[in-house]
Amino acid sequence: MGNQAPGSSSNTFQFSLPWLLAYLVVIVLVASGVVYGRRQALEVYGSATAQAEWDKWREDAKQMAEQPSPVKRRIPGSAEPPAVVLMRDHFAVCLVLAIVLSSVLFGTFMMLARGALSTAGQFVDRSRPRV
Repeated sequence: MGNQAPGSSSNTFQFSLPWLLAYLVVIVLVASGVVYGRRQALEVYGSATAQAEWDKWREDAKQMAEQPSPVKRRIPGSAEPPAVVLMRDHFAVCLVLAIVLSSVLFGTFMMLARGALSTAGQFVDRSRPRV
């Protein structure tokens, strides 16, 4: 167990400062992007103009639901634009989910990159016949 090849499975998950720093940069960028998206959504869809447009859309959807058509339209249930409700009431869930999914994606990429870059052994050219 003491003498293993450099690319063996016990060395696969060793601490690596560059990977940790890259992970932290990715998580900070993802979290900043979600916070920025929240701020933009609340600014754009939280205004009185956006609320008036949403109310008009709800009225139009209600009229379309009453008209006979091959497709039955449902009346939107939310009194506020969905982007406002999502970013105001469910922001923590969005942030945690973005961080978890980014972590999984980063971990997958890290394992693939480390596996591709590792030198587990000497290259053997098997294209030539053995003598």
